[in-house]
Amino acid sequence: MISDEMSRKIARMVANNSKAQVKFLSTLVKTRSVNLHTPDSSDAKEPIEAEVAELIYKKLAVMKLAPRRMGVSRKRPNVVCYWGPRRYRKSLLFNGQMDTCGPEKGVKRNPFSGLVRQNRLYGLGACDMKASLTAYVYALKAIKDIGVNLAGRVTLAFVVDTEPGACSEWGTAYLLSKGVRARAALIGKPCTHTVAIGHRGGYRFVLTTQGQEVHTGLSLWEKKKMGRNAIEDMAEVVRVLKRLEIPYKSARLFPGRKPVFTFPTKIHGGRSVNMVPDKCVAYGDVRLMPGNSGNQVKLLIQEKLAKISGIEYRMEDLLFVPAVEIDPKEEVVQVLVENAIAVLKEKPDVRGVGPWNDGWMYITRDIPTVVGFGPDGGDVGTSREWVSLASLKKVTEIYARLMVDYLGVKEEVS
Repeated sequence: MISDEMSRKIARMVANNSKAQVKFLSTLVKTRSVNLHTPDSSDAKEPIEAEVAELIYKKLAVMKLAPRRMGVSRKRPNVVCYWGPRRYRKSLLFNGQMDTCGPEKGVKRNPFSGLVRQNRLYGLGACDMKASLTAYVYALKAIKDIGVNLAGRVTLAFVVDTEPGACSEWGTAYLLSKGVRARAALIGKPCTHTVAIGHRGGYRFVLTTQGQEVHTGLSLWEKKKMGRNAIEDMAEVVRVLKRLEIPYKSARLFPGRKPVFTFPTKIHGGRSVNMVPDKCVAYGDVRLMPGNSGNQVKLLIQEKLAKISGIEYRMEDLLFVPAVEIDPKEEVVQVLVENAIAVLKEKPDVRGVGPWNDGWMYITRDIPTVVGFGPDGGDVGTSREWVSLASLKKVTEIYARLMVDYLGVKEEVS
């Protein structure tokens, strides 16, 4: 554990910077970075996160933290920052997404207000996860401002294109291909009650039924000599797949959880009200336990649909993310829990969580990663989303302590 003196210095510096941190968070929330794409429609040249990336880059530059833009295109830049010695034994990476989901349809309030009321900051992306992005920045700033000479290296990675399913080649995967990695990592997904050391996996697919288009006024359709309704065929597909069960083994880190097959989650078809639809497209989402795979689910679907006669369909993979978990005895987990207890005065649960994120990219490369521990909030993913500013301050303090405690200190300068 870090010394009492160091603890006081970190807490005092985080508190001193808190007002500026909240202002920066408000600016990030007001700056839209909505990503409505699915993995098959994302565009490397669409500047979804560009304004947020520029704000983060400039903030790091003003703090003299030497940020870098790294991306497949100038319009989708990841932002990376290193702090610590060039030669080091230990390293720690903080990863966070800059994009957000979109607001609900028909929302009258401003979903990107960034307003502060009763110690909460409101706006889409406030909790998931722009608050954590500011916590990374201001945790490192606190370390720098009090003159801590870390024995290891901290890396901050602000990444693009996570919303379509945490499977993009342009964000975390791109940085990994360029050597941006560390001995351990943390992704600051909310909340403080859980140190997430694993997440379930996922498989998403799109299924298209093929019919035959014909005008509904023709006698050929009336006599059923021509035309096939692709939407009717899709209805039969939905009926057959409704009770699909995925075999699994229970996992210690995911007590009471099981695979969940949801189909359809999104559907469209038909060209005109007076035409028999020749195509219907539906999307499916599957949550997986350790040991499950996308191919396993695909074979189960094909087996079910083989029992339907006459239906012509095509099935395409959108993504597969494996369920992952790490040992709760990993050093990064133990150090994080100890410092969380010191600040929060209670011990968080240590377990796996449901939603997946980019953490699997690190864990499958043998980089122990905490896939969730961040500020508390509520109504995540809606126009009413909010983050607790009291929690944000505590999490920022915990991140700063983690940097010092995990990496060690060469020399302290008063």
